[in-house]
Parts: sequence; structure tokens; C-alpha cells
Amino acid sequence: MHRYERLDIWKRGIALAARVHALALRSTRWADQSLWRQISRAAVSIPANVAEGAQRGSDREFARFLGIAMGSAAELHTLLVLARETDALSTTEAPALAREALELRRMAAALRARVLGMPRRSKNLSD
Repeated sequence: MHRYERLDIWKRGIALAARVHALALRSTRWADQSLWRQISRAAVSIPANVAEGAQRGSDREFARFLGIAMGSAAELHTLLVLARETDALSTTEAPALAREALELRRMAAALRARVLGMPRRSKNLSD
């Protein structure tokens, strides 16, 4: 088992989920509530899957949960872009949050590759 509390991806995922949660609480427009609920779920899913996978009995299971975290990070990025496009999220907050979601996706991919003993991939955004 891995000590997920020591992993940067888990720490940064918790920080991002907390920031997203705070923004969701500030949202007062009823029309935005369902979008913010989905954004919050995706953000929480990243560190939650890192933690759950780290506590599984094998590296293969950990890698599987890191793959789920990657998917949640991609989902979060997409939802943040949508929130910006629909004015549910300000132009000042959106870019930094979206960048962090992409960075968490990259971190999960790199950790997954390391756990599986795979060679490093390029840092191309289309990974």
C-alpha cells in the first residue's frame, strides 16, 4: 500500500477541490447549481480515487484508480471550460483552475506509468 497523504497529486487535488467547493458555495444563480454540483463531484473524485487506489492491495489496482483520477481531471477541466463559457465562472478564476485540472491529469498519468513500470511519455497536451 502507498501513503497517499505524502503524494503531491493528493495534496494538490485536495487544495483544488477545496477551492472549487468555496466557489460553488458562492454561486447564487439557480441555473448554475447543477453545473457546480458536477464540478464539485469531479474535483473531489481526483484525490478520492488517488487515496482509494493507494489503499488497494496491488500496484495494478492503484494504477486503475489513477486512471479513474485522470478521467475525473479531464472531466473537471471540461466542466470548468463550460462554466467559463456560460458565465458561471469568472474569467479571472477559470484559467488557473483549468490549468490545475490539466496538471493533476498529467500528474496522475505520470504516477500511473511509474506504478506500472512504463517508460515516460511526452508532455504533449494531447496525451
